[in-house]
Amino acid sequence: MVEDASFWQSWFVWRDAMIVALVSAAALSYLGVWVALKKAVYVPLALSQVSSVGVVLAYLLSAWLGVSPQGRHGPGLLLDPAWVSLVFALVTALWFASVREDATEQVVVAYLLSAAMVLILGGFVRQDLHDVQSVLFGSAVLVDTVQIAYVAAAALVTLLIHLAMHRRFLFVSFDADAAGAAGLRPFWVEVLLYASFALMISVATRAIGALPAFGLMVLPGLAGLRLGRSMRTAFSLAVLVGVAAAGFGYYASFVLGLPTGASMVTLAGAFYLGALAIRR
Repeated sequence: MVEDASFWQSWFVWRDAMIVALVSAAALSYLGVWVALKKAVYVPLALSQVSSVGVVLAYLLSAWLGVSPQGRHGPGLLLDPAWVSLVFALVTALWFASVREDATEQVVVAYLLSAAMVLILGGFVRQDLHDVQSVLFGSAVLVDTVQIAYVAAAALVTLLIHLAMHRRFLFVSFDADAAGAAGLRPFWVEVLLYASFALMISVATRAIGALPAFGLMVLPGLAGLRLGRSMRTAFSLAVLVGVAAAGFGYYASFVLGLPTGASMVTLAGAFYLGALAIRR
């Protein structure tokens, strides 16, 4: 009870982080249903790693040019890690969407090459190494207030895209050939779907960290599909599971002194295992 009281008394400390975690969880869990439907559970991991290359490269180029990254004008604005990492993720999402057959090979290659490039390029970034690590891995414990705006904007754009394209996404995901015969352009529909993945995972990774971002984009979606008897129910349950895992995971980490991101993912995994047991 003492820990519970101190948690609520310290709301001004965890408020921003909790808001970011809940908004990120809701958006990522919704997208996770699409990830599961596309059988592309490794795509978020690859996109997160590719966006990390953009972050490191932005700091490296800023050091070479003698400008400050995240500047408000000129080269500093163009080399803002947020923009560079998003561009890298979007280009990679376009590549994945262009593969009409199973894109597992491309996803694995993108992940491996990106992981190697982060290690190599990171060795040349020394002065801003701490800043790079904070941008790469985020923090589910404490976040900058500006991250609320970034995550909320990304979630809003994702919501608008899916409200406008929901039926098209479903049609193309289940039967791309029939969708093409009906007059849709499956390639561009796939591009827009994967672009929404890239946008949200890129922003969420920098806000709450790579592990919780990846976990919340996979586990709640799988649980929702296991329990839902319709697509609407599956999406609703996925979002509910994601938000519950993020909220209670953050609370458990505060009260019990556990790693925050790991607590969120563990709870999401517990929900998924529960969904497996219920379906059986």
